[in-house]
Amino acid sequence: MAAIGPWFSGKIVYRNSFATLAGQDITDKLGPVLGYENLYYISGNNYKSYTDKKQLLQLYKGDTNLSTFFLNGKGTITNADKGGSDVVVKHLKETAVIAGYECQTLQVDSDGNSIVYYFSPKLRVDPEHYAKHQMGNWYTYLKASNGALPLKFVFAGRTEGYTMTCEATSVEAMSLAAGEFEESAPAR
Repeated sequence: MAAIGPWFSGKIVYRNSFATLAGQDITDKLGPVLGYENLYYISGNNYKSYTDKKQLLQLYKGDTNLSTFFLNGKGTITNADKGGSDVVVKHLKETAVIAGYECQTLQVDSDGNSIVYYFSPKLRVDPEHYAKHQMGNWYTYLKASNGALPLKFVFAGRTEGYTMTCEATSVEAMSLAAGEFEESAPAR
């Protein structure tokens, strides 16, 4: 599966849905902004994601530990060194098959928000490549899952007032050169 050694390099396509905390579907409201689908690419210590319209949404470069978020073509750069406070990780018993992979689950709670991750041990990155990436508690999650990438996650944002469910519809292993993680590189 992996392009290099045991580590995954490639693309995961996620289908997104959104709801209020009370359960009302607001996908038509947030989908145009955050995407009805996300094309997520990862290799080594870099990742990026695009909306279904192939507009760059996020770019992370491990060498600098900087994450750039794009909205309407404008980028905002953030150092990814700060995570949430009072982080609690719980391994859950629930399992599921997502995009053909048997998945385990774990939950990460922090700052009043909760994310339940569904992951397959067959799709892994080296978590130590992300040791400085605390934003969104990414390293905490990767360490707890032994580097497994999420194939589904459900984010319940108490402060944001909505839930976001992202579920993989396809997984494609591919080699990605460093140049693929430049702002000007197009989605494949």
